[in-house]
Amino acid sequence: MKKTENKKTLLKGQGTNQHTLYGDLLINERISDFEPIIVKSQSILKHEKPNGQFSNEHKPLIVSKGEWLMGKQVEYNPMKKTISQIWD
Repeated sequence: MKKTENKKTLLKGQGTNQHTLYGDLLINERISDFEPIIVKSQSILKHEKPNGQFSNEHKPLIVSKGEWLMGKQVEYNPMKKTISQIWD
C-alpha cells in the first residue's frame, strides 16, 4: 500500500541526529530491506536533530524527482554466520 507524505525520516542516528526527506513523496510500506520512495518533485534531504532543528554536520542535499530505493547497510559475519545492521 502506498501513502503520500511531505516528510519522511529515513534514518535516525544514535540519538543526536536524523536524515529527513521533505517534499512531495509517495512511500510504499516496507516490503523488504529496500524501501521504495517516489519523489514526485525536487525535494530536500536535511540532516537534523530529533526536534527538527537543523544540524550543521552537513548541508541539506537536493534530491531529484524520480524513483529511489533506500537500502539498509548490513554486515555479514562469516564466523558466526550472522547479518547485523551497522551504523556508518
